[in-house]
Amino acid sequence: MLPSTWTDPWLRVLDPLWAYRTPYSLFAKYGDSFLVVSPWGLYLANASPSVIHQIATRRTDWVKPIEHYSVVEQFGSNVVTTEGSTWRDHRKITSGSFNEKSNAVVWKESIRQAQEMIKTWAKRDSNGEDSTMWVKDVYPDAATTSMHIISRSGFGVKLLWPGEELEDEDEADAGGYERFSSHEPKGEYTMTFKESMHTILRDVIWMGLFSRKWSERLPLERPKKVWEGFANLNSYLHELLELKKNAIKDGTAEKDSLDLMGNTPLLSPTLASRSSQEKTKTKKVPTDRNLSVSTAPLIEAASNTETTTTFTTANILGNAFIFLFAGHETTANSLTFLLVFLALNLPAQRRLQSTLDAILAPYPKGQNPQEWPYPSMFNTLGNSYLGACINEQLRLIASVTMIPKRSVGPQTLVLDDGRIVRVPGDTFQHFCVPSVHRNPRYWPHKTSSLRDPSAKDDLNDFVPERWLLPSTNPSGENEKEAGDGGHQTTISDLESGNSGPDIGAATLFNPPRGAFLPFSHGARACLGRRFAMVELVGVMATIMRDWTVELDVRDFLPPPPPSEKKRGGEESDRAFDELMAGLEEKEKRTLYAQAQDRAWTILEKELGGLVTLQCVGRKVPLRFCRRGRGEVFGDL
Repeated sequence: MLPSTWTDPWLRVLDPLWAYRTPYSLFAKYGDSFLVVSPWGLYLANASPSVIHQIATRRTDWVKPIEHYSVVEQFGSNVVTTEGSTWRDHRKITSGSFNEKSNAVVWKESIRQAQEMIKTWAKRDSNGEDSTMWVKDVYPDAATTSMHIISRSGFGVKLLWPGEELEDEDEADAGGYERFSSHEPKGEYTMTFKESMHTILRDVIWMGLFSRKWSERLPLERPKKVWEGFANLNSYLHELLELKKNAIKDGTAEKDSLDLMGNTPLLSPTLASRSSQEKTKTKKVPTDRNLSVSTAPLIEAASNTETTTTFTTANILGNAFIFLFAGHETTANSLTFLLVFLALNLPAQRRLQSTLDAILAPYPKGQNPQEWPYPSMFNTLGNSYLGACINEQLRLIASVTMIPKRSVGPQTLVLDDGRIVRVPGDTFQHFCVPSVHRNPRYWPHKTSSLRDPSAKDDLNDFVPERWLLPSTNPSGENEKEAGDGGHQTTISDLESGNSGPDIGAATLFNPPRGAFLPFSHGARACLGRRFAMVELVGVMATIMRDWTVELDVRDFLPPPPPSEKKRGGEESDRAFDELMAGLEEKEKRTLYAQAQDRAWTILEKELGGLVTLQCVGRKVPLRFCRRGRGEVFGDL
């Protein structure tokens, strides 16, 4: 082992996840922006909101290194993998899909999928819907939920849970989409639509490592499987594109869904004509009235250049894939981590449930949550303690830990202390998301009361109260406010990346511009951020209205006698309840503390992932029980 004086800090920053492993320690030592000089070039690390805001808003001075994103360009270039005028074309065309009418579909579908996920848990491993549900790993089911939501809301395809079948009204409305919902591959396909999507979304990184030809020569199965998934999904998407074209021709296209394929100038002559007219007053851009892909309209970005970008079938498929990819994994991670955090902080969970009871009081428990109105209920819930819980999860574990940019020629930046520095051209930089999310200058904080009282602050803890303004947090649970923040905001402001003193009155704390980056920042912020927030609010409200989630502590109990091991379902739950009832309060606290320590160790030291941050090793098992009927640990 080399002495730390020889390796610190350069060895640490070689770890792709260094900003999550040691969130703010390097910045506390070297400053909120520091430069690393290496034989491979200059590297600028950023945890300064003001510097991040400068870089994010100077799009031509600091560009996205799109060569790092080729792995998600397998189906075609898209809004994530392009820059300059080409990116503006993609952005302009795809942004039209995200609107409030389509978000109403997302809202209803999110609630429905949450209900189906609960039913799936209830049927599994002798669980029962009226008894305790043990879930070893939330992520696979959260991923299925988010995949189903984006598929139905974005593409009009209803995917099915195991054992679920299309109902008569679904069949009547299928319009040729039946084979996409099938549990078995049909015709020339070797995978179902759902299986091909899952395979690609899980293992797309293999496509960047090995070509199809090389994967066939390897003794590894996963590269072969992912290329098989690609072939199937590519055929499915082409078939889906044809169905969308026919629906537009026949006038049967869904009016209110996102329709991430049909809502493009390539397919829609109305949108093509409108986009072309908006683009230029002096230059005529041809539009294709016959919806022919090969003679699609030329959609030019809103700049007065002579350069044009042809929007092709590959572009439609490329953007369709990137919305599947981004909208599936990131939201699934958030749902997983949020449920774990609520199990770790039981008092916060009780407060959330009380908030839900108050907001949902006008709606009887027997009423289907799918009838909760959008957008009024979303706005109310999103600006409540539920919104604070979601934002706190996104602050602690954002799906993407590093957001890269590269300087185009020498650039000047104003540092926090007022100094003006000149950064050489071709400097690679990162917005270090976990680090800026824990920068004590910009976030309300106090001494940790959840874990380590000796810690300098509680910025590594799950404390939704830090998002509440004094009027909604009368107990003053975050006495020490951030030095450069503290403005008010709404859920819409937070999801859009807006912040600062110009934001109107609302209910949640709003950090300064550049301090909160779960959806990135600036013009290249995530297009689907409101989609994601609608989904998270809908799913979490549906679950937490009726259920309590606790950590599964069974691994820390003495092994049961052989006769007890064969029990399952309600009998097993009853045995667990009897065992817990015989424990003293102190024994319960010790038992739950062991489960909490394991969960925090997993979250802090065992997360990984080549694309997004997720549990790659051990999982955090959870226990769900009906509210008021089975809670064991109260407010421990």
